[in-house]
Parts: sequence; C-alpha cells; structure tokens
Amino acid sequence: MTSPTPRARVQMPGSVIAPVLAMVVLFSAYLATAAPDLTFWDASELVTAARTLGIPHPPGTPLWVLIAHVVSNAFSNTGPARAVTMVSVLASALVGGVGASMLQRWVGSRGAVVGAVIAGTMTTVWSNATETEVYAVSLLFSALMLAVGEFAGRPGVSDQARRRARAVIVFVAALAIPLHLSVLVALPAALVLAWAGPRVRVVDVIGWAALCLLGLSAVAVLPLLFATGPELASGHPDSLSALVAVLRREQYQVAGLLPRMAPLWLQLANVFEWADWQVAFGVHPLPTPSVPRTLLTLSFVWLAALGLRTLWRHEARVGRAMLVLLISGTMGVAVWLNMRAGPTFGGHFIAAGALHEARERDYFFVLGFWSWGLLAGAGLAAISAALAKRLPTPIAALPWLIGAVPLVANRSVMDRTREPIAMMPRTYARLLLDAVPPRGVLLAAGDNDTFPLWYLQQVEDYRSDVTVVTVPLLGATWYREALAARRLLPTDAVRSWTGLDATLRSVLIRATEDGRQVRVSVLLARADRNRVDRTQGWALQGLVYAPSATTAPGAITLDAAALARAREQLPRSVLAPIPANADPAVAQMQALLRCTQVQRFDDPLLVSSCNAP
Repeated sequence: MTSPTPRARVQMPGSVIAPVLAMVVLFSAYLATAAPDLTFWDASELVTAARTLGIPHPPGTPLWVLIAHVVSNAFSNTGPARAVTMVSVLASALVGGVGASMLQRWVGSRGAVVGAVIAGTMTTVWSNATETEVYAVSLLFSALMLAVGEFAGRPGVSDQARRRARAVIVFVAALAIPLHLSVLVALPAALVLAWAGPRVRVVDVIGWAALCLLGLSAVAVLPLLFATGPELASGHPDSLSALVAVLRREQYQVAGLLPRMAPLWLQLANVFEWADWQVAFGVHPLPTPSVPRTLLTLSFVWLAALGLRTLWRHEARVGRAMLVLLISGTMGVAVWLNMRAGPTFGGHFIAAGALHEARERDYFFVLGFWSWGLLAGAGLAAISAALAKRLPTPIAALPWLIGAVPLVANRSVMDRTREPIAMMPRTYARLLLDAVPPRGVLLAAGDNDTFPLWYLQQVEDYRSDVTVVTVPLLGATWYREALAARRLLPTDAVRSWTGLDATLRSVLIRATEDGRQVRVSVLLARADRNRVDRTQGWALQGLVYAPSATTAPGAITLDAAALARAREQLPRSVLAPIPANADPAVAQMQALLRCTQVQRFDDPLLVSSCNAP
C-alpha cells in the first residue's frame, strides 16, 4: 500500500511578508473608511471623467482617467462612484507595500511594517486614499520611482541593471505630465538614491530621450478622448495650441515664483499647521493647535529625526535621499506652488480682506508627510533595537505600539462613511436638480454645486434635461463654445469676452427665447445673481432663486409654495449635526439645504447662507 503523496507547501518568501502585511493593514483601514458615494470638490468630476472617458479640468490628467476607467471596472458591482474610489484605496495600499519593501532592507521587517503603517495613516495620505482623487495614484508612481532609485544605487548591482533602473526613473518622470506633476516631487530623492555606478553614456541619454517622448505621448489621449465627443470635455483640446493650454492650465491664474502670494515665512508656517494635523488629528479635530495633539506631533518629529540618523548610519546614500525627499515634499512644494494662506491660517498676519485659498491644500504635501511617517518608523526601529540589547524582548518590543498612534487617533476623523457626510453630495445634487423646471437652465457658483450634478446627469442619466451653467467658467473660451452649442450664447460672445454682465444677460435672453426657465443656485454670490437680470427681483424657492417680475430689482421674496415642496423633499437626516472635523464644504452645503426651511424674512439664514440682501 503506497503512502499518500504529501501536499506541496506554498511558502511566501520572507522578503514579501512585511510589504504584504503592511498592504493588508492599510487596505483594511482604507476600505472601512472609504467614501461610499460621491464627495465634494473635484472628486465627483473625476468620477464622471473616469466612467465616461471624459476630460476633467486642466491639466486633464489623461493617464489617470485611463487607469481609473480600467481599474474601476473591476469594482463595478459596488456602484460607479465607489468603484472609482476603490482605485485610490488600492493605489494607497500598494504605496504602503512599496514603502515597506524599502524600509525592510534598511531597518528590518518590523520597522518596515510599522513605518509603512505610520506613513499610510497620516491624515493627508489617509484622506487621499478614501475618495476619488489623482493624488493616490500619483503617490504610487512617486513611491515606485523611489523604489527603483533605491535598487539602482545598491552596492553589488550590475552596471546593466543600474542603467535599466535609471531608464525606468526617466520613464516614470515623463509620465508625470499625463498623470500629475506631483510625481516629480520624488525625482530629486530618486536621483540621489540612484547616484552610483557607471557614468552616463551618450547612448543612455538618447535612450532616456526616447523614453521621455514615449511617456509624454500619453498626452495624445486628450485629443483622442475629445474626438469621441464626451459631454465632459474641459479645455476642448482639439488642436495643438488648445492641448498645450490645457496642460499648462492656462484657464487658471497660475502663480509664478515671484511675486509671492503670501510672505514666504507664512507659506512655510502653513505647512507646519498642516503637519500638526497628521499624527493625531482625532485628539483635537480642529485647525487650531492643542497641547496633547502638538506634543504627539513633536514626538513623531523627534522619531523621524532619530530615524533619519539611523538611515544615514546604515547607508549615507539612503539618509541623504530621505532628507531630500522630506525637504522637497514640504518646503520645496511650498516654495514652488507659491500659494495664498490656507482658509484657516494667517490670522492678523494677513491684511484684512486678503484672499485665502478656497480650501486646505495639505494634499499637495502628501509625499512629504508620507516620508515623515517612514522616518518615524525607522526611529522606532532604532529605539527597539537599542532596548533589545539591555531588556527582555517583550519589553524591548513595547515601543512598536507607538506606531499605532496615527491609526488609532485618526480612525474616527478619517471615516467617510458617517452620516450625514456620506450622502450629502448626492442628496444636495439631486435636490438642486429637482428644483429646476424641465429643460431649465441652472446658474451654478462652482465646484460643489456643479460637479455632483454633472455626475448624476452624465453617469446616472438623472435630470439630463437641465443645463448647468457654471458662472466661474464663463471666462474660458472653450466653455462658451459649449454653451453656444446648446444655444445659450451667440457666436460673437464666444469669440470675444464681453464681460460677465453681458454674458450672463445673454444666457438669460437665449434661454427665455427658447422657452427655458432660468434658476440660480443659492450658492451663487448675490452680486453675480443680480448681474443676470437687473430689471427684476428674485424669489427664493429653496435651493434656487427664480426671477420675479413682481419684485423690485435686486430684492427678494419668498415663494411659499415652492419652499413648502422643497421642505417635503428634504430628508431630515441630512440636517443632523456634523462632526467638527468634517470638510467645511459639508457644513456649507448643509447650511444651503437649510434654505429650504426659511419661512420668514427675518430668518438669519437668508443672509448667512442663502445670499439674500
């Protein structure tokens, strides 16, 4: 009788255990807290672009659109919005794996897992991982560039392998143009890591040039997408000049290095404000600093400094590269972007009435915060190793628990599944579209009363009869072309910019001639609303104002019947208290939803939220 053949055992190589474990921990955290549906700002527009192969706002990010479209198809059973968000979840988890694979070589498996988890649970990294945005995929490309650079500079690697790795770095850097320029923030550190081995040859430079052209060729996706006629086609890149305009973001007023939009010291101080939110924002979930939260922040700064020293002693090349990465991802980005002060920063240091950024821009510094987390993990590894020489192993392992601080402290504030936050964008968008008559025209104020509506119309085919006119985009020629195609502007208003007043008036006249009723979002500033028609007043109908011929010019009245219908349609759950740490956009849109509750002229909501006189 023959004995049974023993089953073959599949054994995971030791070198992949730490990266896989880090990915599993981070993927689980991200999946549990990821947005179940739409979120505000750019996310809804990007979901629309990914699902319809459209062109989002400049620079168009064509490579991201293709990646998101393909990858999100694997998660299509979760719904269109959640499926695209899963791209960020997966990319951010992979970032953790790449970070752990590098740390493992420098500080060992435990330090690799802990460092990757710390880096992945910094609030900005976590936030980018749980909604649809380009920054998670961009961070993955940056991490891959760093990993390739780390390999290229290792002792003992053959010259041929080094040259191939350098070529990969060049190719990934070129992909930053069609993906997102934030990838290039990692390039200086990647070059420091790879700076070893053979001298550069002429044939290498020729090969790099070819790879650059290959990577840059992905921008050709933009005119190809436009040729398919997507409804979302920002910039209309139908010519070389239009394509360059999209890539250069000429639609916006992009600041140069000089003059500074705010004092340089204040811009750098703003980075430190955002840094104080990274480690333990849940301890004090407000922009202002607090003693316990800031002490935890400073303790992780000390851990990172210790980790940097450890890496420098391990291999000077690695220490130099991590220092360059930290500086490039924080101070370097602040100097290059030249931004205004954040909405919660500046105080009396900024002149009264000075412009601030529309929202917090911490996401631009995600690579710097991620590198900080890796260094903190290396610091904990150094402490544990030092203790292991003097104390029993269980006690020496206790410092590893510190690495769980960001995961535990930030878990609740990073949870996008909480109500009323989770469904606020969809609820607001549906109610706003429903407030417009059939075939109506809605004048919108910007991102948050435009992008969720575009998603509903173009992805879910909900109220596609309504034309949304986004007032801030009227200055762009391509946008006026799109409105002219819908018979809302004459051709002469496309060729030359006649001013906002004349353009808004043309939209009203054309819509009226076509038998289409016009409504104005309550988010639109009162001055812009009055530009639409200076001959009559406006009637508040809930989330919109309607022209009122019986009301004095510039004045408002209350449409009691329409307000009553709006109150009936409003789910009471969306008016539930919002956590203090929620995105200010959520609070703003909830305040706008409360405009449906107005019943008297002395209601303070009319002025504070509904843009009444």
